[in-house]
Amino acid sequence: MSSNYLPLKEHYMSDLFQYNTQSKKLIISEYGRSFQNMVEHVVSIEDRQKRLKMADALITVMEILNPSVKDQADYKQKLWDHLFIISDFKLDVDGPYPAPEQTKIHQKPQRVEYPTLPIKFRFYGRNLQFMVQKATSIENPDLKAEFLNLLASFMTNSSRNWNNENLNNQQLAEHLEALSQNKLKVNPEELEITLEQRKKKFYKHNNNNNNGNNKFFNKNKKFNNYKK
Repeated sequence: MSSNYLPLKEHYMSDLFQYNTQSKKLIISEYGRSFQNMVEHVVSIEDRQKRLKMADALITVMEILNPSVKDQADYKQKLWDHLFIISDFKLDVDGPYPAPEQTKIHQKPQRVEYPTLPIKFRFYGRNLQFMVQKATSIENPDLKAEFLNLLASFMTNSSRNWNNENLNNQQLAEHLEALSQNKLKVNPEELEITLEQRKKKFYKHNNNNNNGNNKFFNKNKKFNNYKK
């Protein structure tokens, strides 16, 4: 085999088999690598008018590749933003929308603080504690009493569903005062509780098993009669 043949073979084999690990990083995977290669080609077009025309054609292709984007508001602007991002902000066209700021695209989102307030009664949940704290700031006495009745009803139903326990008004009043850090003074006799109706579970009997047992019983009965 000629020594000049080996470099030529390696050249054609490298062009034939291109692996993703050897290619450029895929910026937005939803559109695929072929579309990213088309964007790179449009970026390299020198004629500005032709480049804009080809960019409009790419927007149409993006609508076909991602049809669900049409359900969103201002989806055209979102597609143009994706086009600029895929081009690594190298696409220079006078499009209908300005290119997004590159610093904001790569900016990390703000950290969401996890609530560290301990839950005093877990079967009520953390949201009830926030609602009880809200009740302490209500000044209207009628509105405050109605809101406390709603909270007490929720507490009763939650306790029944999760703990299978029926709380009385005295216990509810003590829990409300504890959750409010003694900022609320609740009269147990004034609480009006609304109970949720529990749905009964119905179990369907298996008639096949019953029929099988009856057949077995009838066979034994005939056998016993025959023996007599």
